[in-house]
Amino acid sequence: MTKSRKLLLGILTLLPIVLTIVFLASFFSFFIGMIRSGGDEQMAQEWILGNFLWIVLMSVILGLLHLGLLIYFIVHAINNGLVSSNERIVWILVFIFVGTIGMPIYWYLRIWRADDTPARQQ
Repeated sequence: MTKSRKLLLGILTLLPIVLTIVFLASFFSFFIGMIRSGGDEQMAQEWILGNFLWIVLMSVILGLLHLGLLIYFIVHAINNGLVSSNERIVWILVFIFVGTIGMPIYWYLRIWRADDTPARQQ
């Protein structure tokens, strides 16, 4: 894999963390705006129509991106010859249970530094 593809994959791997932060900020901003509107129905409807759509859209994009990355990293870990069978199982469990945090770690250790480490004998 070329360095530019590795870098693009790294950016995509970090994107769910960034989108989660933006999602949480939007989510809390939505409710703070609802509280600030008080009893004004017109203002409340504007907040709902203006912000709720972005929250739903961001959550759908975040879910699809996470699912795609999860599938990619599981397949990569299974097909990676540098990873022993026991380590494969550990990585797959890490992806399933703490995927958003585990994926950047795997990317750095097993994809970005793949040219720097010698091949293991199995």
